[in-house]
Amino acid sequence: MNIYLIRHGEAEQTSKNKPHEERALTANGIEIIKNSIEIWKQFIDRFDIILTSPLKRAKQTANILYGIFKPEFKVIEEICLLNGGLTEDLITTASSLNLKDVAMVGHQPDLGIHIALMTGSTNANYKIPPSTIAKIHFKEKPRVEKGVLEFFLPSINNKG
Repeated sequence: MNIYLIRHGEAEQTSKNKPHEERALTANGIEIIKNSIEIWKQFIDRFDIILTSPLKRAKQTANILYGIFKPEFKVIEEICLLNGGLTEDLITTASSLNLKDVAMVGHQPDLGIHIALMTGSTNANYKIPPSTIAKIHFKEKPRVEKGVLEFFLPSINNKG
């Protein structure tokens, strides 16, 4: 099984009028995630399913992914992808799907923690910029510390 951990695109800043949960992708964030996905397609043929944090910016990112990769299943909100979600719960959820390629859209710093725990590199501090993807491969049933980080692709901004 492959788990793809994806950080949502660049989002609006938090303000009095824009609570954390309602922050949307910026126009630049949408452009960057689309540009990044075009590069990712050189390394990824498909996703079977896309799971996403329920927060607006993550759902927007997941829907862009869905529109380009067109997986068999619709985007599903997964509460474990909110900040504070447990890696073990993500692995259990992915395993229960019995699919090969599971994309998960979430937030920093949790995605960095999930990468470290899934791969057993607990001394690492993975900083995941917006619009970044990491592929973790599990040879057998996914379990904590049994994954291999196969690639880590940062965002692509063609504005120079």
